Order: sequence, then C-alpha cells, then structure tokens
Amino acid sequence: MDEILNSIADLVNRCLGPLTSMKITGGDVRDLLIQLFATILLFVIIRFFLWKPITNILEKRREAIDEALESAKASKEHAKELEDSLATELLEAKQKVKDLLDKAEKDGNLRREQLIREAQEEARRRLENLEIELEQEKNNMQKQIREEIIEIAFAAAEKIVAKEIDQNQYLNVIDEILKEAKE
Repeated sequence: MDEILNSIADLVNRCLGPLTSMKITGGDVRDLLIQLFATILLFVIIRFFLWKPITNILEKRREAIDEALESAKASKEHAKELEDSLATELLEAKQKVKDLLDKAEKDGNLRREQLIREAQEEARRRLENLEIELEQEKNNMQKQIREEIIEIAFAAAEKIVAKEIDQNQYLNVIDEILKEAKE
C-alpha cells in the first residue's frame, strides 16, 4: 500500500512541480496531495456510482411525498365537498320539516274549523228539530186545550140546560166548571 501511495505522491509532485519548492516539508505536501486525491477519487466514485441511485431514491421520495400531498389535498377537497353536501342536505331537511309542520298545522286548523262548522251545523239542526218539536207540542197542547174547552163547554151547556138557573146559579156553575178544569 505504501508503494501505491508513494507512486501517487510522485505523480502529484511531477504535476505540481513548483508547489513542491515551497517551504512546506515534503510530508505535508504529500499528505495534502493524498487527501486531495482521495477527495477527488471519492467525488468521482460517488458521482459515477452512487449519485444516480441517491438522486433516484430522493426523486422517488419526493414523488411519494407529492402523491401523498395530492392525495391529502384531494381528500381535503372531497371532505369539503361532503361537508357542503351534508350542510345543503341538512338545510333541505330542515326546510322539509318546517314545510311538513306548516302543512300539519294548516291541516289541523282546517280540520278544527271543519269540526267547528260540523258541530255548529249539528247544533243548528238540533235547535231546528227542538223548535219543530216545541211547535208540534204547542200545537198539540193547543189542540188538546181546545178539545178540553169544547168538552167543558159541552158539559157546562148540558148542566146549564139540565138546570134552569138564575144568574147566581149560572155563575156558580161556571166556577164549578173552572175548578174541575183546573184539576
């Protein structure tokens, strides 16, 4: 290994010629040149053998991160769309519920008014029937009273005719007839 390093150092010394004449000791220059050559060699090895795989790995990682970011962005947009959609559906549902409640209230009011009208109509019919019944009862009572009056008048006439009476007796007979009519 020392032979290889010495040959590399000789090659560098020949290439650099005047730099070796500086007051730097040969060991210092030699070490400096070896480090320089090793750095260049390392750079060349990395450049030709490792640079593409490293950049490929970094590029793939960047693409994966970009895809993840795009996916997250798409998911966020989708979530926003869902949120907007759900908010719209919620508003529509609230409006439907309000419409249903309004309709139910309107239907309830109409039904109540209909029941009130039906009850009023029934009450009116009953009153009319009562009035008719009362009128019939009144007519029947008047008819009955007329018949009783006629009967009483005939009975009175029979008694008056049966007895010949004077004014006082006539009044007594009428009083008697009226008493009998009251009973």
